[in-house]
Amino acid sequence: MNEIQISLTFVFGLISLAFFLLLKLNPFAVEKNTLKQRRLYLSRTKLKIRERVILRFTTLFRQTSYTLKKFILMVAAAFVSGFLAGVLLFSNAGLAAVTAVCLIPAPYFYLTVKSSRAAREEIEGLENTMSIITNAYAGCDDLIKAMETFVEEKNRYIPVGLRKPTPFDEFVSEIKLINPNIEHGLYRLSAKIKNRYFAEWIKMLILCYHDRRLKFALFPVIKSMNDAKAMQIESDSMMGRVWRDYLMTVGMMFSIIPLMRFSNAEWFAILTGTTLGKLLIVVMLVTALATSFFVMKMTRPANR
Repeated sequence: MNEIQISLTFVFGLISLAFFLLLKLNPFAVEKNTLKQRRLYLSRTKLKIRERVILRFTTLFRQTSYTLKKFILMVAAAFVSGFLAGVLLFSNAGLAAVTAVCLIPAPYFYLTVKSSRAAREEIEGLENTMSIITNAYAGCDDLIKAMETFVEEKNRYIPVGLRKPTPFDEFVSEIKLINPNIEHGLYRLSAKIKNRYFAEWIKMLILCYHDRRLKFALFPVIKSMNDAKAMQIESDSMMGRVWRDYLMTVGMMFSIIPLMRFSNAEWFAILTGTTLGKLLIVVMLVTALATSFFVMKMTRPANR
């Protein structure tokens, strides 16, 4: 009798599993956000990783007035400096090479910190720009015309030789001359300006492009951005102090090694000459590199 019950239970389980697979049911599925699904469905032209990286560095170069050639020279200088510092610290070519590799991202961190001031100046006028474009779009129901109107008014009284192309100028030029895909152009525009509220505004513009009745949802995003201005200024001023304290901590951590070289040569030989000691130094270098990315992420202002 027990065997029959076990067999029936097993057959019932298989039949239930077959029904779940046939009907594509998942009893453990979490309730999905239909609005988010609709947004992802409508906005299919997201940027690829390669394009995001290119736009990121293009924005950094624009904000810091650096060029790709100068950045490559900075990376090469960081690599050479790291190798020389590793030779002086560890007296070991392998550890020096690891040090050089870990210092390669240093120019990127420098440009990121340096660009914060230019980014803040851009964002200070961003709210007004978003408000002008939103009002124009609400009046004409044509996104491209609203963007063109803003660009024309901005450049009306500026001589051609003194005009500085903004991401909005580039958006209009790309749509008219390169790629008429508006959704893709809006994603590129969002990638050029790192601001949380601006990214949300762009997402709403994409939805409005498919359903113009949603255009009045753009105004609350602008209002929320206005409320976050004070927090942004405080975050930007704090970023420099955090990086200063972090670099001092890393410097103190690695300064123990040359001090050990002169105070206790035997321990220094164990640290730089044995496999376990070399592994410990590599872990220290990799940890310093990983924490630098973490610090950069944590010091990013809340509205970016």
